[in-house]
Amino acid sequence: MRVFDALATRQRPVTLASAAIDLTLIVAKVVVGLLTGSLALLSDAVHSGLDLMASILAYVAVRASDRPADAEHPYGHGRAENLASYTEGMLLLVAAAIIAYEAVRRLRQPASVEVGTYALALLLAVLALEIGRTLVLRRVAAVSGSPAVAALATDKASDLLSVTAVLTGLVLARLGVTDADAVAALVVAGLIARAAARLLKQSVDVLMDRAVRDAASTVAETASHVEGIKEVRSVRVRGAGPGLIGEVEVTGRRTLPLEAADDLAGRVQRAVAERLPNMRLTVLVKANVDRSQLVERVHATAARNGSFRDLHDVVVEQEADGRLHLSLHAKLPSQLSMREARSLVAAFERDLRAELPEVSRIDVHLEPLEPDLVQGRDVTTSRQDLVKRIRDRLLEHAGSSEDSDIELSSRRGQITAHVVVRVPDDLTLDQAHEVETELETTIRRAVPELRDVVVRATA
Repeated sequence: MRVFDALATRQRPVTLASAAIDLTLIVAKVVVGLLTGSLALLSDAVHSGLDLMASILAYVAVRASDRPADAEHPYGHGRAENLASYTEGMLLLVAAAIIAYEAVRRLRQPASVEVGTYALALLLAVLALEIGRTLVLRRVAAVSGSPAVAALATDKASDLLSVTAVLTGLVLARLGVTDADAVAALVVAGLIARAAARLLKQSVDVLMDRAVRDAASTVAETASHVEGIKEVRSVRVRGAGPGLIGEVEVTGRRTLPLEAADDLAGRVQRAVAERLPNMRLTVLVKANVDRSQLVERVHATAARNGSFRDLHDVVVEQEADGRLHLSLHAKLPSQLSMREARSLVAAFERDLRAELPEVSRIDVHLEPLEPDLVQGRDVTTSRQDLVKRIRDRLLEHAGSSEDSDIELSSRRGQITAHVVVRVPDDLTLDQAHEVETELETTIRRAVPELRDVVVRATA
């Protein structure tokens, strides 16, 4: 078994060795077949000749499929192996027809066959050789997943039956059964035809992009369990040499940023790769439309519009008469004129009404967009008077603890206070936000020197 495992990792040497063996067998079978006049043995020689061509095709196909993808072959060269299998199947089919024709002719016009001991010895040696070669090739095909090598293994398995049939025919012919050799040739033709049909079906299925159902089901089931996936819409999988190429379309929330969508696709690919390591998967992430998620639909509309940033405080209010009132805060570049802003808001409102026709009123509160980088300096140490007054207000507030962090930042001579307070970990986010808002209001009133106050609650 260790010898087979070692050989299994070396596809090219194995296919070359198989070709060399076939060449030797062809010469031996032709010579002995001519000496004995055995159609069955000559038929098996023809079979071995096709095997030689198949081995050469397999070697070329394995080399081609190992080449990486390029501009002209973006999906790689894996189908070279399937094409080799198809070609081998066609050759086998033609050979089976020719042998069957000659065998029927011999049955009608019997020919003498002289079977010597050397012929039987040759066939026994060939039988032992084919058993060993079939075991090696099957192991190589199982480890590498190569269709071309698998085709060779299938063909060699049929060779075992073929050699056995020829051996049986020659033994019977030596015992005086006249038609035994022709019947053995017919058996060889049938075995070749069966192997050809199997190879043709397998290779045509791949070349015609027949769906790989088990793999497609695995992709769909795996993708559906990835966190963030709302729905798996479609899966397509096809074979390509020893590997698989697939495409899956999934949905995520409508407001998913590009980076998050890319990460989601990557997580799907990694999850599928754990179960199907030979799969090259393309993941398409689409938006999942949930009509009941009104706020999400507002954010999705803003994302499509593209002009507004940092939407917050989005509120959809249902009034007593059932109508909806939408209000939100959004930011635009600070250098825009009000005329330009008005035009952008009008277009945004049209988009919102198209998305939410049930909304009767829309109020967009505009704010200037902050610059990417703000220059400032830490003045906490030099303004301990402000720190003390802020801390006093924090101590008076029942919703915060004494364990708080205060930093003062000066920006263009104006000071912003950044305050982190600890709150009980059983508070809800709503309750924690109320604490933040109350503290910001209290500190602004108590310390009017501050330009702004940002309070963050943490458990």
